[in-house]
Amino acid sequence: MAMKEDKMWLPHLEGTIPQEARGYTLSMYTIALEAWRRGIKVRFFNNTHKKSQMRYSLSFQDKEHFFTVSRGDFVPREAVKICINKQLTKEYLEKADVPTPVGDEFGEETDDEKIIAYAKSLGYPLVIKPSNGTGGHGVIADIKDEAAFRNALTYVRKDLKYTDVIVERFSVGVDHRVFVIGGQVIGAFRRIPANVVGDGNNSIRHLLRVKNKERDKNPSLGGLPITIDKEVHNTLAQRGYNLDSIPAEGERVFLKTKNNVSSGGDSTDATDELSEEIKNIAVRTSEAIPGLVQCGIDMVIDRERNTGEILEINSRPAIRNHLYPMVGKARDIPKAIVDYYFPETEKINSPVDYYFDFDMVAENFRKRTAQEFLIPPMPTGNIAAKSFLISGKLYNTNYDQWVQKQARKLKLDGYIKHLESNNASLVISGNVESIDQIEHIIREKTPKRFKVTNITEKNWEEPIKQGFDIKRPPKQKKRNVNTYKKEYEDLQKDFQKLKKERDHYKKEIKEIEKSSSWKLTKPIRIAGRIVKK
Repeated sequence: MAMKEDKMWLPHLEGTIPQEARGYTLSMYTIALEAWRRGIKVRFFNNTHKKSQMRYSLSFQDKEHFFTVSRGDFVPREAVKICINKQLTKEYLEKADVPTPVGDEFGEETDDEKIIAYAKSLGYPLVIKPSNGTGGHGVIADIKDEAAFRNALTYVRKDLKYTDVIVERFSVGVDHRVFVIGGQVIGAFRRIPANVVGDGNNSIRHLLRVKNKERDKNPSLGGLPITIDKEVHNTLAQRGYNLDSIPAEGERVFLKTKNNVSSGGDSTDATDELSEEIKNIAVRTSEAIPGLVQCGIDMVIDRERNTGEILEINSRPAIRNHLYPMVGKARDIPKAIVDYYFPETEKINSPVDYYFDFDMVAENFRKRTAQEFLIPPMPTGNIAAKSFLISGKLYNTNYDQWVQKQARKLKLDGYIKHLESNNASLVISGNVESIDQIEHIIREKTPKRFKVTNITEKNWEEPIKQGFDIKRPPKQKKRNVNTYKKEYEDLQKDFQKLKKERDHYKKEIKEIEKSSSWKLTKPIRIAGRIVKK
């Protein structure tokens, strides 16, 4: 994983994030995984086309709670409605004397000129944002003058179709996301807008491409690249740059104004940096909304003055950036959530880090072959894990299917994977007696048709997915005559283009050699060659 020396991620999540759980879905998956590892039943419901907002339930003994993203059913609907409406949120915070930026809301019926007049009365810099937007979409911050405000207003109201907007003073400080549950601050991270850092050699476009590759290695940010849009072009233009500019070494160039990590911002853990006064503001914010026992709070913190202003409250915040910050220590938010809803449970002590097959859940829901999915319980008892390197001529046989059949009979988890030279790697885990049985089977009872020549055993310490899979090498795409013909034609075109360029430069050289200036400078060129020798 990228730049891991700058991070301290949770070891019990290492190697346990399926492809379908990366990005937005990570918040839901990690809470479900924490619960599953405690012996809590996990059930998913196919209720939305947005995988990350899939409804799921956690049940233990006679108690069941329902969740969406990170929000559980302890949060009442009234609290959710208040948080969705930014202006209503602001009113509740003002009643509770929680600091918020000065500003006002304008509906669809208000014309742009009246909003611009209000902006002048507040004074710049300003922020404009949709009244009911989510995920930072449409939020334009640090607007410094009327021309920039007019552009931002047109972009939000006309281009993005958010007719109801809030205009407020820009808060001085650093943007933070703070997670609160049960009256306690569990985690916080700093956010800065999407940016690249120059190296003195490469363009902003190239640096952005490199940074997006690094972001994709982070389980929290996979599939969430920094996109080049109108805001990027405008932000660069305001600083006299474009995508082909080459910033100096060490120079940080901002690409957007909003800080949301999903929009390309950087996250750095800041939990240990929060003063007691700032934590108190966060807790009071949660308490200001009736019933809001858990939430994510967007707060601008001025550390020099030890003050903070609340920008927004999210009743079902993504927690993935607390788990995988770009820099700093991860915070175990899933543990805090499951502790709050199921305080009587604790993690099962297992020598194997199991995780469940969320890819299969997502695939079944996508195909509409299931409306509900109950995850089978995690293996418990006298558990162990081993791996075997199996040598022989196995690639073109159904040896993997034969092994899979034996493993499933014995209720073992793991996989078999084909390697180079017709060998295979077998990883299995489960009850110790069952592992001994399958080892005896593959050593003593393998049918001769499979031509196994040697089996080497060793212990296995990495996470194992529940179930038993066959991992086959990716299929090579078949190449037909038309494919080769097209490649040949493309090469011919490139060759003709290069030939044309060569002839053009040859012609130019001949014309130069015929010129009087070339003839007059001949003695100087000869003298230069002599000096070089």
